[in-house]
Amino acid sequence: MKFTYLFSLLLIVLSSCHLIPTQWPEDGVPHPLAKERAARIQNLNYFLSMDVPDKASESISAQSLISFSLSDQTDDLFLDFKADSAQLQQIILNNDTLIPRIVNEHIMLPKASLKEQNEVMIDFIMGDGPLNRNDNYFYSLFVPDRARSAIPCFDQPDIKGEFSVKMTIPQHWEGIANGVQILTQDLDMHRKTVEFALSKPISTYLWAFAAGEFKRETIEWKGKSIGLYHMVDDTSKVNRNLKTIFSQTTKSLDWLEDYTSYPYPYEHYNLVAIPSFQFGGMEHPGATYYRSERIFLDENPTQNEEINRANLIAHETAHMWFGDLVTMTWFEEVWLKEVFANFMADKITQPWFDNINHKLQFLLAHFPSAYSVDRSEGTNAINQKLLNLKNAGTLYGSIIYHKSPIVMAQLENMVGSDKLQTGIQEYISSFAFANATWDDLINCIDKLTEHDLSVWSNTWVNEPGRPVIAMTPPNDNYDSWTLQQFPEHPELTSETTYWPQQLNILNANNNSKVEYFDAIVSVDKNIAYPNTLFFSDEMGYGLFRMNGQQINYWMNHTFDLEDPLLRGRSTINLYENFWDGRIDPSKYINFLLKNIYTEDEPLLINLYANQLKSIFWKTIPQDSWVRISKEITKTVRTKAKAIDNLATKKTLLNLWMNIALDTQSYEQMVELCDKENTFYGAELSDRNRVDIVSQLAIKQFPNWQACYNKVIKQIENDDLKNMMTFALPALSNNTKDRDLFWASLSNQENRSKEKWVELSLSYLHHPLRQQHSIHYLMKNLEMLEEIQMTGDIFFPFGWLQNSLGMYSSKNLVDIVDQFLTNHPNYPDHLKKKILQNIDQAKRSVTIRKQFYKTAF
Repeated sequence: MKFTYLFSLLLIVLSSCHLIPTQWPEDGVPHPLAKERAARIQNLNYFLSMDVPDKASESISAQSLISFSLSDQTDDLFLDFKADSAQLQQIILNNDTLIPRIVNEHIMLPKASLKEQNEVMIDFIMGDGPLNRNDNYFYSLFVPDRARSAIPCFDQPDIKGEFSVKMTIPQHWEGIANGVQILTQDLDMHRKTVEFALSKPISTYLWAFAAGEFKRETIEWKGKSIGLYHMVDDTSKVNRNLKTIFSQTTKSLDWLEDYTSYPYPYEHYNLVAIPSFQFGGMEHPGATYYRSERIFLDENPTQNEEINRANLIAHETAHMWFGDLVTMTWFEEVWLKEVFANFMADKITQPWFDNINHKLQFLLAHFPSAYSVDRSEGTNAINQKLLNLKNAGTLYGSIIYHKSPIVMAQLENMVGSDKLQTGIQEYISSFAFANATWDDLINCIDKLTEHDLSVWSNTWVNEPGRPVIAMTPPNDNYDSWTLQQFPEHPELTSETTYWPQQLNILNANNNSKVEYFDAIVSVDKNIAYPNTLFFSDEMGYGLFRMNGQQINYWMNHTFDLEDPLLRGRSTINLYENFWDGRIDPSKYINFLLKNIYTEDEPLLINLYANQLKSIFWKTIPQDSWVRISKEITKTVRTKAKAIDNLATKKTLLNLWMNIALDTQSYEQMVELCDKENTFYGAELSDRNRVDIVSQLAIKQFPNWQACYNKVIKQIENDDLKNMMTFALPALSNNTKDRDLFWASLSNQENRSKEKWVELSLSYLHHPLRQQHSIHYLMKNLEMLEEIQMTGDIFFPFGWLQNSLGMYSSKNLVDIVDQFLTNHPNYPDHLKKKILQNIDQAKRSVTIRKQFYKTAF
């Protein structure tokens, strides 16, 4: 009894000293902790001061002052900081000096020191991981939960705060941050201090600061500064792109102000073009990052490259309203900001390309990518559950970026564009500088329409996968048919799942519409005619399973359709039936070649080329590669000679390089390594020539190294040179060199340039090298959890896509099965990424067995 009493007393004393708190939160940002903090914290401000050394290898010392109101001071409060306690130098909370200690990635602010108004001063060493440091520049990148890896903070989207930065940097560097630059002070000949005003309230994942040897271009727009920071040394490239970049930015701003009826909410707009940036862009207000190569295009860009740039600029600008001004409450609804950005970008960019079929562009931009994931066993719902913010990065993917715009287009067609806009305007004005959910948006729209949006929303947003839509005759009357829909992967959905939608059916050259608001509907016409075509479009979505007559008809008559939109819809429908195991690969390749030869629409030529590359490498047996490759390259060269469109010639160049396996093609590639030579009149960029020598290396052309040396000497872009220097061992024909390079990727420092790593993985795992590289795959899988924890949001999928995703063999399927068997409790969010990337391999094995009697 005496011992028990003394032990209890000791616990009370220690607890009062806050050496043993009642319960420390788990690693990351668990949802219960986030909800508790959001209910308590208001009026949050951060002031960050940092001293950035000249050398990237040296640590950055920093001081943070955090001020906030607290509605409830009866419990301890926890800051997030994913760091070692040694990085904490001093913590002062309301004049009380605390023990600098981190437990489970958290700093405790004890209740005894908390007040209604609070100030926390922290001296610390910044975490380097999310700071992307280089010798001549660095940039922070905190999405979705990496602010806490660099800075102590409340790292969750629903605690917005005003954010200010002061940085000491080398004298010749430029600094950028969310707020407006208010002070520059020279310290000496080598160093200066740059200070930025408080930003408007933003979430921590939107904090941004960067500095380096940037050049700055600027224009004025409605009294605000629009700046473009870049590191492009090629003056002609800058001049060739600058006007378009600024024009598309200001046009996007104008359009969004008009559509939302809400003025641009921030003090300025800066675009920061970063070499080899991990993403296409990132929407930090006041400091929006772009991958430099995506906005500064080479000469004679393809039509897709121009469209992609326009959509990227419009997408990131749309985020200023959708994501930055109004932010999702929790990251499981991260798709909400992305669907708006994509949906708005499609609308914004339509007037910029008068010669583009915009319905076709929408179809090709979203359906193939959405289907590629939705047809797999690893598919996920648009709205995913997230228990801890540390796993938020795994939510990103094609379902968020491509299925959700299709769903938004359905919503607009259901309620009407005017009512949707009215609902969105209320949504923006009601939740400006705050947080909102999908249900908040639906509530704003629901009262404007007679449709039951809740039933529709529940299936499309909360259920994974897609429907299979098949037809059967209900009785002996073959003029009346039943359309039945069922989940492609029923184990992933509830028993009663169906997808309310409207189907467009082309029959005997007449369009008809079927309202499909049940699992089974009757159609009072014969839809089994050979020329019946079900549409993948802004209303219809799924695998529309065709009978043999329909497949044969459209394989022979798709190119007869006058409307390119119909040709695109037919081709996508056939492609999905191909992966459903219903079409011979050789016949489908012939179909694609005929379409390439006869097609004039650049968007469709790009679609055919992408499908052709996938089917050739994934489903054609190896002993037929050389023969079929000759047929493909002959058609491609003939087409390239015959057309005038230089951008389409580039599309065909990429297809030809990828497929070519003959000496004649290799010799032509060698000639193209000389800068003065063209591909049938199309001038090549440095990146084109890099791709050529990469193909020559992988295909073991004897003199590829000499071509490589010639191309490297011609390249003026240092970033491209550095990328190829990094990737050179992965191109080597010596397996020992490739093995050493692969082993080096176990070191996190060697993975800092994620796009370089992904490119190198694609070299290592090219189909021509898989007999050797397959032994990398088990280690590749074993590293995935580390890749997710140390890399940025798209890196886990890129890591898998450029390794597992390159294979089509049963050996891969067996390796993955063994790995998952050996790891029965493997995280579900990563298991899904694996299953997404082996889906084509599993289907390829089945297709080859069926049509070639081989399991390879």
